[in-house]
Amino acid sequence: MESTIIIPRKSRVSLSVPASYIGKQVEVSFVLLEQAEKPKPPTRLSDMFRGVLSKESADSFNEHIKTMREEWDGI
Repeated sequence: MESTIIIPRKSRVSLSVPASYIGKQVEVSFVLLEQAEKPKPPTRLSDMFRGVLSKESADSFNEHIKTMREEWDGI
């Protein structure tokens, strides 16, 4: 598959076809990039890991983080 993005300067565009494509059906499409489907925004990291830890593990982990922050603030 060959693909490229161009900015046409005229209403005519010429294409070079790879030798292996000669004699075969090829599809040529024009898509205005401003109208192309926009990619979905990335999923937030917190959404990706929601539900991975049990409630007990999460509570223990949060308590550990709280302790570490208190130790850090005390320095």
